[in-house]
Amino acid sequence: MIEYYLTKDTSGGSVKDVDVKQGIVTGYFAIFGNVDADNDIIMPGAAKKTIEENGPESKKPRIMHLLQHDIWRPLAKPHVLKEDNKGIYFESKISETSYGRDAIKLYEDKVLSEHSIGFQLIKHEMDQSTGIRTIKEIKLWEGSTVTWGANAEALVVAVKQENGKDVAEKIIKKIDAINHAMKGNYTDETFRMLEIELKQLQQIIVTLIEKLEPVNTQVEDKPLTSEEMLKILLNKIN
Repeated sequence: MIEYYLTKDTSGGSVKDVDVKQGIVTGYFAIFGNVDADNDIIMPGAAKKTIEENGPESKKPRIMHLLQHDIWRPLAKPHVLKEDNKGIYFESKISETSYGRDAIKLYEDKVLSEHSIGFQLIKHEMDQSTGIRTIKEIKLWEGSTVTWGANAEALVVAVKQENGKDVAEKIIKKIDAINHAMKGNYTDETFRMLEIELKQLQQIIVTLIEKLEPVNTQVEDKPLTSEEMLKILLNKIN
């Protein structure tokens, strides 16, 4: 099977800085050296050739910075794109479109805090004993600003491990950030997307709690607050 186009999200810490006044975002589209949820590990040097061929300093700068991997919502062409010892580092000046302005505000409100890459797999090695795929070379098509999301089944495994408290708190922080952002001034489209993401994250929490141990998440027909959900979830983990 030839894998023509794949996406891969970063872990936490992919935003380095957001200059709201200038509309410039800096951070990492991908992080090297860590085994991700797909059992993949991206090695340093994997993006070196593709950046040389299509990065901002090349003759054909074609690598884009998109919103949610959507080719119809380009945010920028990164003016800096390189590998460093941490990962694929970028600097982008976000375009003055309606969704670009919303994206900057969503960064400021901590709703947008993750990045992802869209790429073609060129060279890799599979360790049959561990199931870990080591990615040695990719063709990078784009880096994207993405909202954080997670599969409930994967979260059940995560919260039962040592980092369970961190995972639970991360979900609740995202819910609180969205609740705060929804009090702001966004376009109707962005506001609707915030509503959808909030419902999705709330349902993930409810599903996660129920998978750990069935519990009534309604009290007198009122849904639990994020603080109450976190308390129940942490009790299940402990």
